[in-house]
Order: sequence, then structure tokens, then C-alpha cells
Amino acid sequence: MSDNELDDIPANTNHDSTLENDLPTVRIISFGHRRGPLIPEPHLSIDLRNLPNPPKAIRNGQTGLTKPIRDWVFNDAAVQTRFQSVCRQVQECLNTAQENEETEVIIGVNCEIGKHRSVAFTEELGRVKFESWNVIIEHRDVHIKRSSQKHRSRRDHDNEDDD
Repeated sequence: MSDNELDDIPANTNHDSTLENDLPTVRIISFGHRRGPLIPEPHLSIDLRNLPNPPKAIRNGQTGLTKPIRDWVFNDAAVQTRFQSVCRQVQECLNTAQENEETEVIIGVNCEIGKHRSVAFTEELGRVKFESWNVIIEHRDVHIKRSSQKHRSRRDHDNEDDD
């Protein structure tokens, strides 16, 4: 991944977890279904495994943090529609949490291994301004390396749908 690919994406300031206000916090966390659920259990879970996955040639060596992956994912009309729906779901969840005087809400966003679709989606959710809430994004599995044995086994089965 070149520096230029990252330079083309405006900085997402919601990676910083040092907050200097009293607003409640929503943590939006990407993760891979294959590596198990988030703990603690999120208030809202978004499963993206049914969305189109970038082709292997585009995925190789890149994550949802890079511009080519994010452009590919969000170029699909179904993804854009789903994103708008998820934004409404998150807002409803935050409204309920605010009514219950909760100070932290966790939103989990998963795909199969947590490197491409869920990361790109979480990055975009992190750019949404949810009024009266601090937004922090995290990526649980984006930097975890795949084991060579699993990779060989999956390659043998020629599974192009893995994320």
C-alpha cells in the first residue's frame, strides 16, 4: 500500500479515544465473524457478510482502510442503501440509549474476517455526525495475519468469497 492511497482519504479523527467532554460515547467496532463475537456483546450488530466482497485482486495487500477497497465497496448501490439503513438503525439505538441515560453504546460491524467490508463500512460510519455523541471507531481484526495452514486449505477449496 502506498502513501498516496492513504493520502487520498481525508483523516478520520474518530480513532482518538482521548475525549475532553462529557458527551456519551458510541464505539463502532469492526470485526471478523470467523474470530468470534465481540465481548462485551454490542448493543447493535451489523452483519455485512451478504454484501459484495471486493475481488481477490483488489483485496490482496489492502484493507478497508485503503482508498481502493473503500471506493470499490461503496461503488455498489446495495452498499450505499445498506449504509443509509444502518445509519438510521444506529441513530435509533443512540436515541434509546440516551432515553435510558446510558453513557456508552457499542456497535459491532462484521464481515467474514474483518479486514475489508466491515473496516470500510466502520470507517464511513465514523465520519457520520451523531449529534450529542462522541464517536470512536476501532478495528479488532484488521491487522491480524492469516495462518498459512488456513490459507492453504482455503486456497485448495478456491473460496473466492472469503473476506
